[in-house]
Amino acid sequence: MNSHFHECLAEGMARFNAGHWYEAHEVWEDAWREESGERRQLLQGLIQVAAGRLQREAGRDAGARTLFTRALERLERLPAYHEGVDVGALVHNVRQWREGDTRAPLVVAWSPG
Repeated sequence: MNSHFHECLAEGMARFNAGHWYEAHEVWEDAWREESGERRQLLQGLIQVAAGRLQREAGRDAGARTLFTRALERLERLPAYHEGVDVGALVHNVRQWREGDTRAPLVVAWSPG
């Protein structure tokens, strides 16, 4: 078990769910550099989701749409629940965010541990 991965995942989730997308992106990127396989894919998808939220917040809808699409390409290949992350719910929300739906929750559901 890679405790660095889980620490970064948890810290990034807390920051993302608090609306601190840049900070979440940075934390996840730190772990992403060290991972491979499905963990790396999960982190890359989360990083792209956070970057998409930043683009949307800045009014760059085309950039947000591109990043959300790239995130979906990674996240859709993962199990519905992976490393405690509710990937299925996240995929659903990212699809809504990609289309500009402002009703979709701005959080990632996950269960540490």
